[in-house]
Amino acid sequence: EQILLVMADASASQVGSHGEPDECDDDVGESALLLSHAHAPPGPLTFSSHDMHLHVELSLESSTSLEDDSIRRKRRSVSYVLCFVCMGLAVGSTGPAFADITKHIHANLSPAFVARGVGGIMGGTLGGLILQKFNTKGHAIVAAGAASTALAALLIPQARVLWQAGVALFLLDAGCGLLQQANTLIVWAQPTNRHTIWLNILNGTFGIGSLLAPLAVAAVAFMFQLNHQTAVGYASTGAAAVALASGVGLVSIDSPTQPKITTTTSSSSSPSSPPPSSSYGRQIVQVIATALALNASVGAETTFGAFAEAYVIGQQTKHPGRLANISESERDILSSAFWCSFTFGRFACAFALDRYIQRKATKGAEEIALLMQAFLALVGALMPVVAPASRAALWASALCVGAGVAGLVAGFLAQVARAMPVSGNVAAATALGTMTGVSLWQTITTAFGAEHMMEIISVATGVALVI
Repeated sequence: EQILLVMADASASQVGSHGEPDECDDDVGESALLLSHAHAPPGPLTFSSHDMHLHVELSLESSTSLEDDSIRRKRRSVSYVLCFVCMGLAVGSTGPAFADITKHIHANLSPAFVARGVGGIMGGTLGGLILQKFNTKGHAIVAAGAASTALAALLIPQARVLWQAGVALFLLDAGCGLLQQANTLIVWAQPTNRHTIWLNILNGTFGIGSLLAPLAVAAVAFMFQLNHQTAVGYASTGAAAVALASGVGLVSIDSPTQPKITTTTSSSSSPSSPPPSSSYGRQIVQVIATALALNASVGAETTFGAFAEAYVIGQQTKHPGRLANISESERDILSSAFWCSFTFGRFACAFALDRYIQRKATKGAEEIALLMQAFLALVGALMPVVAPASRAALWASALCVGAGVAGLVAGFLAQVARAMPVSGNVAAATALGTMTGVSLWQTITTAFGAEHMMEIISVATGVALVI
């Protein structure tokens, strides 16, 4: 009791002229108070220098523990970032591979893309449900996703018949669905006020991997004087090796678990404490709305990236004279400009939010920023709809849509994390919305024709803005 009272008294004495206790000492004092209720026997109240020595040692141990926890959080988060770079490499390597696949498979590839959509839905949903059931196995789930994408990267360039392409694409998006659980794990690993920043960094690195993949193919072909198909094979093998290594490395790190839900008052809650739980019905509405918003924003993102070149060709074919001055090389640059704007936008969001937190901006600034990004994406999508023959409008659209949709995924995920505790079930619902967004909006674009891509993206960004 002597030691515990000294600890509590010394912790209280840390309150200075500013009236703010030291964070570490506050934790020690709180621990002392809890222990005193359970183990403190009655006795005389005395004070000695030995007691103060013990208090200093305990304070140092508490400070060291906080430092170790910070290092652990950063190590986990960096590991997730590496896995997302590898996912981008695996997904990005499929683009150059399809140019060769179509030479061997003389059939409609729609069934293969259906298999890809099914794989994404299964991977995203099952990954969340498994995380709910086995709370400590998050890293094993993400590592399994990395292994699946690595296998797909090896198989896609070797596909010679339709069923082989279907299996490879199924494994690719099933792995991506499992890897989406890293979004939940990074929410568990980081304090609440860092969620949006790290989610933007995490999803932004996927764009880096996607940009590096075709560059790797070109570099391998140039350096070793190889034909395109052989260069794709080598680059895909390298992407598979890196993805597999990232998964193996992640398994060696202990996985975070869902933070315990504690009931606290508004004055005592800290930035790292889990959000208070709202009513069950309200949570269901919020999760469904988030899944729909993710579906629309991911759909707009992936549809523009996949159909930008086909949109220009469709406009030139269906409307002779429209966009006739855009060459094949410019179409490639247009698509790259979109992805560059997208990747830059995500990292810019992370930097801006980090500055916002340091300056302690007013509450609700993150929601306002999210609204502005969705509005920018919608305006960008409408530009070619209003001026379909304008080359400048198309380029402005690529840059505005890329920058606008860049922070939507991270923003929506962080928004639901602020509203409720993120469990495996919530992760399954958000992953389902994300992975269905990849297939749904591209299927709609294929059905209506690539020349109508901008109208379809306008609808998708409008849905995201409304939600």
